[in-house]
Amino acid sequence: MNWVAMFPGQGSQKAGMGEELLKLYPDLLIDEFEETLGWSLKETILQSNQSEITKTNIAQPYIFAISYCYGLKAFKKLGQPKVGIGHSLGEYTALALSEFISYSDALKIISVRGASMQKAVENSDSTMAAVLTSDLKQTIDAVEALNNQGVSINISNFNDGSQIVIGGLKDDIDYLKSNPVDLNAKRVIPLDVAGAFHSKFVSSAKQEVQNIIDEVEFSEGKFDVYMNVDAKVADLTTIKKRLVDQIDNSVMFYDQILNIENIAKPEKWYHIGPGNVTAGMVKKSISSEGIEIINSLDSLNNI
Repeated sequence: MNWVAMFPGQGSQKAGMGEELLKLYPDLLIDEFEETLGWSLKETILQSNQSEITKTNIAQPYIFAISYCYGLKAFKKLGQPKVGIGHSLGEYTALALSEFISYSDALKIISVRGASMQKAVENSDSTMAAVLTSDLKQTIDAVEALNNQGVSINISNFNDGSQIVIGGLKDDIDYLKSNPVDLNAKRVIPLDVAGAFHSKFVSSAKQEVQNIIDEVEFSEGKFDVYMNVDAKVADLTTIKKRLVDQIDNSVMFYDQILNIENIAKPEKWYHIGPGNVTAGMVKKSISSEGIEIINSLDSLNNI
């Protein structure tokens, strides 16, 4: 079957998620995880509350590891996908399952990535907001117009045909929440995040991520992975640079969806991992048909 594997990013976490996987993958979720990062994911799964797992340094490795294991189960049942994509952090899940990088090396990068991004936004007074619009082009043009007027707003995520995520100073985001018309938008919804990721506010994190990525060996993947920074297929000559650039560049998820639809022409799209956010993005971008969600063993068994 010609299908797409999609993996979520930070924000999809839920306390206790993945507990059912501990007995299936103790080598990955208990032994290798703790050996690689020095802390217990098992304890986090069984004991942590929602507040604790929203911390970037915990959430990112946790989401990656759980999504990776659900991916292994999905591949066993459905066969290998033709294409993989991930939203921000989820890009590493797609790359690891395609075997561009190993599970443990992905964990190492993600750990440094999460910590350095968190450090970069501390005391930045920045935040993010979802922008809901009925005319994506007009809203994008409005962001450019605001920038020309001295309001520094960055488009952090191009999510689907009706939503972008912007990043900027809290005062500017608060103003736009009350004045969505300035963005030609229906609503501007502030997000509960530590700062404006995928923007200039996290550029200082790039060097630390570059350093750890340079230590990791990449191999040719088993299936194509379309990358966030340019919505094009990963290749070994540019993959490291594109992963580093992803930190302070827009996530081009909408373009990734459109490119895959036009080039790969998949029969099915599967969201794999916590939540269901990537499935919703596809539904709003191309079609509500051919989309499935795998976020538990029961959901996989029902496919």
